[in-house]
Amino acid sequence: MSARIYKSRPMKLIVLFTVSLSWAFQQQDRPKYQHWDPVTSDLLLCDQCPPGTAVKHHCTAHTETVCQPCPERHFTMNWHWGDKCQHCTSVCKERQLVKQECNSTHDQLCECAPGFHLVVEFCIAHTTCPPGFGAAVVGNPVSDTVCEHCPAGHFSAGHSSTEPCRPHRNCSSHGLKTLRWGSSTMDSVCSQDRTAAMDCYHHHTLCHTDVTLCEEAAFQSLASLRLSSVPLERILEHLPGRRVDHKSLERLKKACSPQQQVLQLLRLWREQNKDQSKLNVIQGVNL
Repeated sequence: MSARIYKSRPMKLIVLFTVSLSWAFQQQDRPKYQHWDPVTSDLLLCDQCPPGTAVKHHCTAHTETVCQPCPERHFTMNWHWGDKCQHCTSVCKERQLVKQECNSTHDQLCECAPGFHLVVEFCIAHTTCPPGFGAAVVGNPVSDTVCEHCPAGHFSAGHSSTEPCRPHRNCSSHGLKTLRWGSSTMDSVCSQDRTAAMDCYHHHTLCHTDVTLCEEAAFQSLASLRLSSVPLERILEHLPGRRVDHKSLERLKKACSPQQQVLQLLRLWREQNKDQSKLNVIQGVNL
């Protein structure tokens, strides 16, 4: 038994030495601060308190620094020797949202709301790219939108801080003919495009329906006149046959620009009277 004890003593000494050495290094790594002992008037070197805590009792000649956790809605981010924690930010500024809630080691973090970015201390709206320009880099809470001029074969028809330039429609790939080539502010217009009947530039297309070339030529000629200032209801009074219903007329007013309203009205009227003779229709639109 004594032999076993004799052999185990060196092992215990090694373990104890290792633990003591590790503790010593940890103590050296902890930041210190100077403190005058009020009892002995000695200048002591005390351990600071870690983040999330504050000093409860300063060290003495015989005791270590005592730290205590920060109370609710208070924090400390760094090692320190203060006896109080900081108050958390209560609310974010105008146009800001909470990014991270407050905890014992970090204050509440705020960031600009979507559509805004930080400039100095204020949240400013992202730059809006005008027609012909698209968003090359979309803005975020800390940086603004970067606009670029639409390259060849691309367009942007509206004002947007997020939409990039989009490629022109390839009419031939859909078995259609190109009626008008696109520009930096407008998409290409294809023939026989039924889907654009009531869109009127809303999705970068033009009003168009399936009519014969002769009718379309007559409609285009009428629409080219200065009729955009004439109320659509008045134009309808002079058109023979069945009239366009009120619901479609109001929808047309909201969807189409003034320059497109007359042309689209004639096309809708033609659809209402498609059983009539084409010659009579063309003669009937002679206002």
